[in-house]
Amino acid sequence: MTDDLRPRIRAGRTRRLVHMPIIETHSDPTTSRTWWHSPAAWGGLLAVCGGVFHTVVSALMRRDVWSQMIDDGFFNTVTLEPSADRLAAAEAFWFSVGSFGVPLLLLGSLVTWLLRRGVPVPGWLGSGLAAWAVLIGLVSGFDGGTLVLLTIGVLLAAGAWTAGRLPRRPAAPSSIADSPAR
Repeated sequence: MTDDLRPRIRAGRTRRLVHMPIIETHSDPTTSRTWWHSPAAWGGLLAVCGGVFHTVVSALMRRDVWSQMIDDGFFNTVTLEPSADRLAAAEAFWFSVGSFGVPLLLLGSLVTWLLRRGVPVPGWLGSGLAAWAVLIGLVSGFDGGTLVLLTIGVLLAAGAWTAGRLPRRPAAPSSIADSPAR
């Protein structure tokens, strides 16, 4: 009798079932527990927080418009050339879920996901984001959101610069078949 109580399949020989959880519950050997020491990690976390904050707060600030949109019928309520009576709905959409908040949240999530796996973030990403923030600041003024965007870009670029100066780690296994048996 074996101590291993995991389910098994008989197909010529005994094999373990592959269990693929929705959320990763174990750390791979390539996952660094010090991933947050990189400036890029702080930029990614700031991007996640900034994206969530912008999207949620701007939607809450216009909750009366959102409730009116839902009461009137949600589909096809925002157009690129809104009439005067639909201008509030268009503004509420483009200021909340149609804004850069959602892509910023996704970008920050991708950055933190990559860094937790030991994959460095490319320097052009941070440099491009910083340049875009400077352009926005020159055109419309350097407000709080522009400064946060500039900070995220600088942190991502600094993380790429420091990652290029550190010794390389071994590459992660590319698939389940390549990973060592447990």
